[in-house]
Amino acid sequence: LITGLILLTYLTTHLLNHGLGLISLDAMEWGRQGFLLLWRNPLGTLALYGALLTHLSLAIWALYERRRLHMAVPELIQLTFGLTIPVLLTVHIVGTRLMHEFFGVNDSYTLLVVTLWHASPLSGLRQATLILIAWTHASIGVHYWLRLKSWYPRWAPYFLALALLIPVFGLLGFVNAGRELANLIARRPEWLEQFLSAANLPP
Repeated sequence: LITGLILLTYLTTHLLNHGLGLISLDAMEWGRQGFLLLWRNPLGTLALYGALLTHLSLAIWALYERRRLHMAVPELIQLTFGLTIPVLLTVHIVGTRLMHEFFGVNDSYTLLVVTLWHASPLSGLRQATLILIAWTHASIGVHYWLRLKSWYPRWAPYFLALALLIPVFGLLGFVNAGRELANLIARRPEWLEQFLSAANLPP
C-alpha cells in the first residue's frame, strides 16, 4: 500500500506537470523545476525507485503465493496492467533519468515533446498508453483499498471524477505542447537543430 501510494503520488505530480502544457511549453518547464526538486534529490530518488522495485517484487510474490489464478475481472486487469508497466517504463527511464545521469543530457519537457511528438509519434503513443495503464492500475488499487471504509461511498463520485480528469488533463497538456512545438518548428526550422545541439545528446 505504501509503495503504491508513493508511485501514485509520482504519477499524479507528473500528470499535473503535463497538464501545464495547456498553458504553454514554458509553463511545463516551470512546473518541472518543482517536480525535479521533489523527485530528483537523493531521498526522492530512493523513495521512488525503492517503491517501484518493492511494489513489483511484492506483486510477483503475491502472484506466486496464489493457490489458483481465478480472480475478479478488475483484479485481473490490475494484475495484468501492473506486470505490463515495467516493460513499457524501461524505455522512458533510459531516455530520461539514465540519459541525464550518464550523459548529462538536459532531459527537458521540450526535448521529450520533440522526441515523442515530432520525431517519433509512435513512441508518444506508447508513452500515452503507459500513462493510461499505470493510472488504471493505480485507480483500481485505490478503489480496492478504500471500498471497505464507511465514508468511501459518499466520496466515491469525487474520486472517480479525479480519476478521469487528471489523466485527461495531463494528456491534453502534452498534446497542446506538441502543437505549440510544431508551430514553432514551422515558423523557425533552424530552431530544431539549434535546440538539439544545446541538449547535449550523445551520438
